[in-house]
Amino acid sequence: MTAAAVAASGAFGRPCRPTLPGQDDFTGPVAHAADYRSPVPFAGRRVVVVGAGNPAVQIAAELAQVTR
Repeated sequence: MTAAAVAASGAFGRPCRPTLPGQDDFTGPVAHAADYRSPVPFAGRRVVVVGAGNPAVQIAAELAQVTR
């Protein structure tokens, strides 16, 4: 299981925040790419990035340097 989630789907001006099964039971932080500023808050954690566009790939690359 992951400790945090980053949704990287939709345009920054109008983020798409999908509803996922089990989302209400998840107790970790959930952030959208539009809210992402730095990998620092996710350091040492297990993180999943949801999305396939450029922001998702760029964020995943940054997070891979500091997460488990």
